[in-house]
Amino acid sequence: MRRWLGLLAAAALGLAACGGPGGGRSAASASPSASPSAAGWDQLVAAAKKEGKLVLSVAPGGGASARQSIPPAFKEDFGIDVEVIVGPSSQMVERLKLERASGIHSVDVVIGGADTMYQSFYGDKLIEPIRDKLIHPEALDPRRWTIGKPWFMDPEEQSILRIATGLTGFGAINTKLVKPGEITSYSDLLKPEYKGKLVTFDPTINGAGSQHAAYLAYKLGPDFIRKLYLDQQPLKSQDNRQISDWVGRGNYPIAIVMNAVNIEQAKADGLPVKEMGPFKEAPGYLTGGSGLMAEIKDAPHPNAAQLFLNWMAIDRGQDVYDRAAQLISPRTGVKNDWVPEYVIPKPGVDYTDSYSWDYTLNTYPKNFELVRRIAGSA
Repeated sequence: MRRWLGLLAAAALGLAACGGPGGGRSAASASPSASPSAAGWDQLVAAAKKEGKLVLSVAPGGGASARQSIPPAFKEDFGIDVEVIVGPSSQMVERLKLERASGIHSVDVVIGGADTMYQSFYGDKLIEPIRDKLIHPEALDPRRWTIGKPWFMDPEEQSILRIATGLTGFGAINTKLVKPGEITSYSDLLKPEYKGKLVTFDPTINGAGSQHAAYLAYKLGPDFIRKLYLDQQPLKSQDNRQISDWVGRGNYPIAIVMNAVNIEQAKADGLPVKEMGPFKEAPGYLTGGSGLMAEIKDAPHPNAAQLFLNWMAIDRGQDVYDRAAQLISPRTGVKNDWVPEYVIPKPGVDYTDSYSWDYTLNTYPKNFELVRRIAGSA
C-alpha cells in the first residue's frame, strides 16, 4: 500500500500524524493520552532542558528514518535537540570501548537489533538498567503493552526495552503462474512441478535468507531443509529487488521468502504478486528490526536520556519512530493500520520470537550452521 511505502517522505515533512512541527505540544503532553503532572516528571523535564541535548545511536535498519523523524518531534515536545548517529551497531560498540578507555562519554541512548545488543552492549556491560527510570505513568502500565507487560528482552528484564515487533517468515507467488490457495503448506513447495522454479535469499549468508531457513530448520527439521534447498534447486540471490522482479515479472513463480516492503511495492507497481502463507506447520516468526533500546552507561546527558527513554516507552515516541522506520509498535494504544494486515501478529498463534534471548543466542546459531552445512553443499 502506497501509504506504507511513502512513510519516509511523510516523516521528512514533519510526521503530521504525530502532531507535526508547530503543533504547540507542551512537554507535559508528550503522550497523546496522558498528561503527567507529578513533580518528579516536571523536574525531569526541567533538568533535561537544562542539558539541552541528547545523542542517539541508531542502527541502519531504522537510522535514516530516525534521523528525519525523531529530532523534530522530540524538539517539538520538549525543546531539546537530538543528535542522531547512524551506523552499524558493531562499529558503535568499538567506538564506545575506545572512548571509555580515554575517559570519554559521548552517547546517551542506543537503538539497534538483537545480536549486537545482547552479545556486545549487554555482554560487554556498556548499558545500564532503565526500568526504574521509567516514571511516566503509562510507560510500565501492563495494560498498554500487547504482551501484558513492558517488553524487556534481557534476562533480568531491566536494561533492553523492545519498542518494535512484527511478523515475518512468508514468501510470495506470481498469481498468474500460481493460483492463490494452490500452495497451502511448506510441503507443497517440495512437489516435483516446482523443482527449479523457486527463488530465495541465499540461506548460507547471515541475513533474511538465513533467518528464514534457520526458522524452517527449527520448525521442520534438517530433512525438509535438504529437500527444499538442495533437491528443489532454488535460485539464490542477495538482492531484495532482484527477487521481487523475478517473481513479479514471472521469471520465477515462487519466492521462498520475500520481505513485506518488496511485496507491497510490487503490488503498488501493478505486478501480480501476493504473499504466500502463513502455513500451519510454521506460522511465522516475530522480529524486532532495529527496535531494541538501551541507555549507555555514564550517559553525558543523563536527564535527557531518561526523558527520551520514557518518551520512547509510551505511545507518542513509538508512534514517531515505528511509523518512520516501518516497524510495528507493541503498545496497545498505537495504531498499526498503516501496515499490511498480514504482518501484524494474530492473538493466540504460537509464533516463534526470533528476538527472544534464547533464540538469538542459541537456537538461531545452531540452526544456521545446520542450514549452511546442508545448503552450502549445493
